[in-house]
Amino acid sequence: MSAKAPIEKPEEAEPLSSRGLTIRSKLLVFTTGIGFLILAALTVTAFFLSAVALRSARLDGFRSLMTSLSQSINTFFTDQRRDITAQSELQTIRYAVTELSSGYEHLIEDLDAAGFKADRAFIEQVRQNLREAYEKGPIANLRALGQQVAGFDEFAELSPAAMLLQYVYIVSNPASVGYKFQNNSVSDISKNSNLSTEFRNAFAKTMFARAMDRYHGLFETIVRRNNYFDLILVDDLGNVVYTFEKSWDFGTNVFKGWRQQSELKKVFLGAWYGSIASGERSAGDEVVITDIGRYAGANGAPMLFLGCPINNRLGGRLGVVIHVVESSTLTDLVTFQGRWPAVGLGETGEAYIVGPDMRLRTESRFVKELPERIKTKAFAPDGSPAPLSSILGGPLHNKAVENIFSDQTLSNAGEVTFFDDLGRESLAVYEQLGMQGLDWGLVVTISTDEAFAPAVHLTRLIAFGGFVILIMAILAALTFGHVLSRPIVQLVRTAEEIGSGDLSARAPISSKDEIGFLAERFNYMIDQVEARGRQVHKILETVNEGLFLMGPDFIIQPGYSKITEAIFQRKIDGMAFLDLLSPVPSAVLQPVISAETLLATKHYLDLVLNPRIKEKLIQQTNPLGEVEFRITQPGGAQRSKFLEFRFNRVDEGGKPTQIMVTVLDSTSRIALTKQIKENEAKAKTQIEMLFGIMHLDPPILGEFLNHTKAEITGMLSLLEAEQFGSHAGELSTERSDRYLRLLQKISRSIHLIKGNAAMLQLSYFENLAHRIEEKIAAVRSGVSVAGEQFLPITTGLGSLLDQIEMTHDLIGRLLSMQKVFGKTARGVEQNDFTPLATLADEIAQRNGKQIRVDLQIQDGLAEFKSPLRENVPGMLAQLVRNAVLHGIETPGERLSHGKHPIGEIRICAYLQNEGQKRMVLTVRDDGRGINYQLLRRRAVQLGYASMKTIGAWTRQQLMGLLFETGFTTMDRPTTDGGRGVGLDAVRDLIAKLGGVLNVSSQEGVYCEFRLEIPVA
Repeated sequence: MSAKAPIEKPEEAEPLSSRGLTIRSKLLVFTTGIGFLILAALTVTAFFLSAVALRSARLDGFRSLMTSLSQSINTFFTDQRRDITAQSELQTIRYAVTELSSGYEHLIEDLDAAGFKADRAFIEQVRQNLREAYEKGPIANLRALGQQVAGFDEFAELSPAAMLLQYVYIVSNPASVGYKFQNNSVSDISKNSNLSTEFRNAFAKTMFARAMDRYHGLFETIVRRNNYFDLILVDDLGNVVYTFEKSWDFGTNVFKGWRQQSELKKVFLGAWYGSIASGERSAGDEVVITDIGRYAGANGAPMLFLGCPINNRLGGRLGVVIHVVESSTLTDLVTFQGRWPAVGLGETGEAYIVGPDMRLRTESRFVKELPERIKTKAFAPDGSPAPLSSILGGPLHNKAVENIFSDQTLSNAGEVTFFDDLGRESLAVYEQLGMQGLDWGLVVTISTDEAFAPAVHLTRLIAFGGFVILIMAILAALTFGHVLSRPIVQLVRTAEEIGSGDLSARAPISSKDEIGFLAERFNYMIDQVEARGRQVHKILETVNEGLFLMGPDFIIQPGYSKITEAIFQRKIDGMAFLDLLSPVPSAVLQPVISAETLLATKHYLDLVLNPRIKEKLIQQTNPLGEVEFRITQPGGAQRSKFLEFRFNRVDEGGKPTQIMVTVLDSTSRIALTKQIKENEAKAKTQIEMLFGIMHLDPPILGEFLNHTKAEITGMLSLLEAEQFGSHAGELSTERSDRYLRLLQKISRSIHLIKGNAAMLQLSYFENLAHRIEEKIAAVRSGVSVAGEQFLPITTGLGSLLDQIEMTHDLIGRLLSMQKVFGKTARGVEQNDFTPLATLADEIAQRNGKQIRVDLQIQDGLAEFKSPLRENVPGMLAQLVRNAVLHGIETPGERLSHGKHPIGEIRICAYLQNEGQKRMVLTVRDDGRGINYQLLRRRAVQLGYASMKTIGAWTRQQLMGLLFETGFTTMDRPTTDGGRGVGLDAVRDLIAKLGGVLNVSSQEGVYCEFRLEIPVA
């Protein structure tokens, strides 16, 4: 390569760099642009022509469908009017309303005549039963619907007769909810075990019961044949003397309670006085109809009412017959029972009725997709929860509905394209239904996407054909452009390869023109860059520290030392430095660093890049002097790795442009420091344990340790067995109950270990057992128990077992010093009962009480023989703990009750020879005794009984609660008790020994626990 090559004709290189688009690109852009213009014009024209034709055809079909629907709706209401008019003229209806009204009026007198006195106490009992039923039923449901509902008395406002009727036919009716129309005959009532014998026999003889028995079958036939929801008879005083469904309106008066604001009152008054709007009544038409509204008597379900007066032969009013129609009946009529495609409404079309308040009167096909403001909670007429409904929900806001009831339009019928309440562009026809007494509108709609789908399909076919032609034109342009631009493309490709890191790439020199000269100089420049890159690479391959650069945006730049990837176990170029310090689920190396430290790191790096701050001044504030990373090994185990980061500023032109980062692996140094600290902590624990056991004889301590070790081993075996206790088909609730029973067993064992440790003054082991109790309590406090929640309990048991074994080792070392540690420091005579007095003193001091322990031990019983030694001390320790915590009062309380401020606990042990030789052990305190009222209150609070049933419990039943797992009279647990696992453990151990446990008490005087244990 000649020396003058770099400066030869430098001006000629400029045109090459300022040509802009290549020939191939220009040809491609021109061909593509012309093709797209032609294709767009063709497809738009085809779409609009077909859309106009489709719109006309679709609207014609909708008008025909609307006419059919309007006729069906009008026919439905015409039939309803005709039927109710015919029924009101039946002589049977006249007799029924007369007899039922008379029976209603004289119900109390008829009961008295039949031998049952419905006195105030009985009426109050009935009122209470109704109150509970109302609170659980219509009142709760109406409140859930957002309605303001008063209390029972104001809401229901029932007369004595009404209460008795609802009590007999609804509340005490054994038929399930929604089927209270069953069991209405005299025979059924006289056999109804939910009613007292005297009352049901008397009620069955009343005029009302006989009239109901006589006419109920006829009304059931009418309701079933005409598919009504309910048929109601109201007498001339407004009393609802009959309903087929036996809903909450039965027996009530339409002018009282919730009925005052109901559609029931409106339809009664309209039918009674003929108060329908002027001009709407035809000759002889006395039927009144109400709009659909939420009916409290049917738990807020939407209902429509039709009423017609019942006249005697002289034209006088006897009452009103009312038909109740569910909104679902109209929904089925308008929605074609879900057969939308069959009537031309496809997948997005629907028809619905809307009222003048813009709210739906029939269910929308798309109720699930509607906005929440339109949907509302709903209950079935029987009170059961129903899916969200759009009937009587929020008002609709679309052009079709607004035009129906608008005064600004010339006609209330027409067609419109609008955005519906789902946000879809839709096509609709609408009209106002001309029905007497109802101001309703009908809308038939479908989305424009579906309506114009054929036009879209045709457009797509045209577009596809044009696209194929366009592709062919583009391919021809590409072929021609490739021939013209091939040398330039080769040069660009070489530059891209070099930019991606391949420095071995060279541009081919295929000509002697300007492009050939440019390729030659380009290759020479890359040779120089590659030579310098090799030198830098040797340095980065050799150093033992992680070295890399990052820019002002903290992005790690390519070209870092070889060991850097080994340190972080992944490629880091292109990563944000703060992301390198953030956890990544798929990464092998996971940093352990807080969000506060990450924020401090960002601030520190900003300071490093600040030229006005000296670098040495801020090095002491480096927050990444020691960072922990966790490495997940192939077997799943984890180990820690510690890295030290150092930062140095890189200046160019007097300004910091980059940061040099040095990473050192300081794992070994930190691990050594940690090991030293762990050894110091272990030594401290052993010293603490040593001082905690020095006061006991090694044999006594060894016996405690052996018993505790056996208990813990048994608990761990139970835990291991429960891991494989599941079986195919086991429900989660069954598994949770099994785990709760396991927790009860473990809790009792831990509580006994804690009691034995406290009795022997082994506070170290007492604290370990208490911490395990806390873990068990945390698990039991949850709603359900899962297997993974046993992990902290298992870990705690394993830790306690390790401490037991370590103590065993210390005992071996202490045996040679038994003369020093095997005797009582104070020279006081010790036996198996002495620690109980010490335990009682300690618990009393912690709880602010004063006690005196009186030991009355028969000769020869001061020390227990095996196997009693393993269980009896623990039981006595629990009874003493129970006496101090629950029995003995504080000094202030004792003085206020005239007692000595120091309480007394008497522990007795003697042999009894009555048939079988038994050891009798008693623990008696002169404290509060058993408070049965407190037991009742706690039983209700903890769910063992209800307020209704607890009053019938005997004292023996209440005393049995003391031995139930989890039952306690303390509001919150403490170190000494309150978890409900003490006395149940005593009960299980005494049963295991074949003994008997008795309790006697006098409130405010004493409480005594008596153990009788058979001995050889």
